[in-house]
Amino acid sequence: MTRIALALFAIMAALTGMGGSALAQERELIGTFRDWNAFRDTDGGNTFCYAVAIPDETQLSRRGRQRGEIFFFVTSWKELGRSNEINVFVGYPIDEEARHMLRIGNEAFELFGQGERAFLMEETQTDQVLSAMRRGSRMIVTARSALGTESTDGYSLLGATAALQAASDACR
Repeated sequence: MTRIALALFAIMAALTGMGGSALAQERELIGTFRDWNAFRDTDGGNTFCYAVAIPDETQLSRRGRQRGEIFFFVTSWKELGRSNEINVFVGYPIDEEARHMLRIGNEAFELFGQGERAFLMEETQTDQVLSAMRRGSRMIVTARSALGTESTDGYSLLGATAALQAASDACR
């Protein structure tokens, strides 16, 4: 499998916790937009759509540390009426007490950790983050693992605007 195909499989496995055969029946690629993809899927009868990217740069403060898959999602659930939830899979158990950050240009947004994910600390900043993503060219996520390893992941924002719009349109 190509790196992209492996990444897409891992995305769906992480989101749904299901095996590959079930994933192929439900997941629909809406489109690929430069460095971002948009998907529609169902889980328990609920339709959800998301824009997703993988980092093009990753750094760890300690050599030899292993990580799982790393993804940045913006997800909407049609039946639940929830839209644009910002969610980062960091690829390791996150330090739930630490301060994690999302930086886009000169703007910084605090994230909180739970399990292997980081979420926007203040949901009221969602529109501000999305606006910064549409204007920006790069974003950086910094986080700390439960073992104290710092990570810095860089994401291209090329195609983010189109992927966000496609995912939003698919879950209206």
